Amino acid sequence: MQLDFMSTLQSVLVLFILIIIGFWAGRWKLISAQGQKDITNLVLYITMPATIFNAMQLDFNIERVQRAFTIIIIVTVCYILMLLLGWLIAKRTNLTLAEQDVFRVALLLSNTSFMGYPIVSNLLGEEALFYAVIGAGFLFEVVSWSIGIYLMGRNGSGKVVFNWKKIVLSPGILSILVGLIFFLFSWQVPQPVDKVLNILSPATSPLAMIVVGLILSRSNVAKIFANKFLYVQAFFKLILIPLLILFTLKALNFSNYELIIPTIMLGMPTASYVAMFAQNYDNHPEFASQMVFMTSLLSIVSIPLITLLF
Repeated sequence: MQLDFMSTLQSVLVLFILIIIGFWAGRWKLISAQGQKDITNLVLYITMPATIFNAMQLDFNIERVQRAFTIIIIVTVCYILMLLLGWLIAKRTNLTLAEQDVFRVALLLSNTSFMGYPIVSNLLGEEALFYAVIGAGFLFEVVSWSIGIYLMGRNGSGKVVFNWKKIVLSPGILSILVGLIFFLFSWQVPQPVDKVLNILSPATSPLAMIVVGLILSRSNVAKIFANKFLYVQAFFKLILIPLLILFTLKALNFSNYELIIPTIMLGMPTASYVAMFAQNYDNHPEFASQMVFMTSLLSIVSIPLITLLF
């Protein structure tokens, strides 16, 4: 399966422009710090669940279930290896313990939801988006709301409690579970509800990118480009990890969605969740948002280039 380079480039560029819009909205004080938090909650608890649920509204068949399960296994192994890699790399830096945890989370969590879903949908269509949500999005939410929050909060000033109930009831997991029930039983959503979901879903990507821009608007951009460590982090996140995944899966004779979905989804820039969690747990939110910014910027080049290798 060959992906179009220019289509990929345009998709990534559009999302990055939205970050710029959010940046200037913050700099010009069009949106306050409180407004930024409100938009973040809107994305996490309303528009993102709508996007996830909508992606799962396909006809049930065994082949889809088997393919989704295979992708889940692949992505699970990838997360374990990414966690180990992040742990080893962080130990060799001169970062503080709290900063090391931010780095580990930034390396572990890819922007599967806010950037991965739109790119997969634009490039491969709704069928591929289904596998992206089930195969990669589900695990992303589990890892984010468990390991991600634990690492981000344990050395931050905010109190963190490892709570399985909170994980299961997190907006991402809950929307996937509800969507999966509708998929397995082939239930149809009532027409008025379906229309509401179709209206809410497209709002996720622009709002999420604007939030990243807002966070960055309250930081020193010149300082970002002067930080050499951010380029190192971007190399591991955008180049090394997706290439390792891609060539390993090719060597194991995986192809089609089993090859493309894990590579694309885990090769996305650092997730916006990282900046949001860092802010919530008061653990170097500026450092976290800088990694989101830098990887998002450089992904304009890295993502299209990676797609040439499929």
